[in-house]
Formats: sequence, C-alpha cells, structure tokens
Amino acid sequence: MLNKLLFLFILLITNSVQAASNSPQVVVTIKPIHALAMGVMAGVGEPYLLLQGGESPHTYSMKPSQIKQLNDADLIIWVGPELETFLEKTITQSNKQNQVLTLLTEGKNPFSANTLKLYSIRESQEWAPHEHESHDNEHDLGGIDPHIWLDPRNAINIVKMIATRLAELDAVHAALYQSNASGLIVRLEQLDQALNAQLLPIKAQSFIVFHDAYQYLEKRYDLNAIGAVSVSPEHLLSAKQLHHLHQLIEEKQVRCLFAEPQFPPILVDTLISETKIKSGILDPLGSELTMGVDNYFMLLNKLAQSLTACLADSFK
Repeated sequence: MLNKLLFLFILLITNSVQAASNSPQVVVTIKPIHALAMGVMAGVGEPYLLLQGGESPHTYSMKPSQIKQLNDADLIIWVGPELETFLEKTITQSNKQNQVLTLLTEGKNPFSANTLKLYSIRESQEWAPHEHESHDNEHDLGGIDPHIWLDPRNAINIVKMIATRLAELDAVHAALYQSNASGLIVRLEQLDQALNAQLLPIKAQSFIVFHDAYQYLEKRYDLNAIGAVSVSPEHLLSAKQLHHLHQLIEEKQVRCLFAEPQFPPILVDTLISETKIKSGILDPLGSELTMGVDNYFMLLNKLAQSLTACLADSFK
C-alpha cells in the first residue's frame, strides 16, 4: 500500500512538472491585469509580472532580465501604448506581433464579443491642461483613457480575451482556461454588485483625485469626482488651473482630496492646508498590494474602502 501511495505521489509531481514546463510563457505588464491572467491560467502555469512594485507604467525602464522575459514570451499582455509608454518601441520593433495581446486594440474592435467600454481623456479645465506640450503619452488631448480595468465589466471582457488567446495558443489546456474564466467572471459579477451597494451612499459627494485615473470607476458607480491635481503623474497643473481647482473646492463643497502613494503629495498637501478638506489615498494600480490571483479584487475593494472612509467621515 505504501509503495502504491509513493508511486501515485511521484506520478502527481511528475505530471505537475511536465504541465509547468509545457505551459505557455506569458508576460503581463501591470498587477491588476496580471491577477486576471493568473486566474485564467490557474492549474496550468503562472504569468510573469513586469512591473512588480510601485513603478509607473508611464516612465518605467526595463532591466535586461525583463527584456529577456519579453523575448522568450509566447504571449505578452499589455493595455497598450496609451499606458505602458516604455514598452511601445519594444513591441513595435518586435517580430512577435501575433504573440501580443493589446487590450485597448482588442477592446476597440466593434465586431468582437469582448468590446470594452472606453472613455476619452477628459479635456475640461479641471481635468486636462490645454497648454500641455507633450505628445508622447496617453494624455494627449482626444486620446483614450487607458485605465480600463477599473470597471469590473471591462475586467470580465478582459478575462474573456485572455482565455480566448490562451486557448488558441495552448489547445491542450483550452477547456481549463475557459473553465477558469467562467469561475472568475462569476466572482467579478459578485464584486460589481457588492461595490455598487457599498458606494451608493456616497455617490453624490464631490471629491478630487491626484490624477485622472479613475474615470471608469466613477462612471460605473456614478461617483462625483470633479477634477484632478495633475493630468498625469508627470504633468502637474499650472498655477492658473490650480487656482481654478481651488475655486471648485469651495463652489462644489468638495469633501475629500485623494493622493497616490507613489508620488510626493506636495500639491495635495498645499490644497488641503488652504481649504482644510479631508484627504485619503487612492492607488489605481494596487502597487502596495500583494501579487496574486486575488489582487484585482483587493484593489477594487481597497479603492471602495478609501472612498467611503473619507467621504462618509466628512459628515461625522
């Protein structure tokens, strides 16, 4: 009996090692999308995460080992050049175009069953500087807002995209990818319902964010953000626009101003000191959260908790 159990154990370990060695090598750029890919790949393999800490996808510089990961990958999953600007040249010059899943490109396809809900970058004075001089990032006026993962309905379609592409790449595990995706979609639908209930009591309360990264969350749950301290983490508002934002804080009775953990909150602190409104922290990438399958759910729940804590406390 003991020999039989030992044989079965060795067989299980051998099969697991073979499955891992035969699994596709997948590279994902940011934590929220990586978590969704991990969920789809459960039981087959684990994707490699490119930005593992609090790095900004706008300005990141890759290490040689990460470039090798990209070169060896069977599939690269990224949002697109509107977000991961550091990766655009590498992918454009690569001969592996058919091994890249660009979520924004796929999501724009009107004939796809997985079309994403997309919004343009906001251009009003409180959101985007009209004297913006840079034309090499996602915040060029008229561009698409790339923070697509902050709407769980988009996350559902992203899961479907990943499962479909993996099934095409690795037919042996196609059924498992689709099964994992189905289970993940159920969890995302439950998350969407829970967030809607949690955020409902604060949806009328006005707030300002550090940079315009939360439009998908705001519109999904009808939240009342009225402006941003910066158009992007690298481009702060001018003195004139900051003055306009200060006026809005008074006129709109702004309850809370949210900083982000990756960036020095100098302007946030200044506005808070001048107006005495409350402050909180929002992080659209979940940079301080643990990497893993549950990362996406932790990210959305943490955003909702931060919003409700700051805005609800404003009335106590």
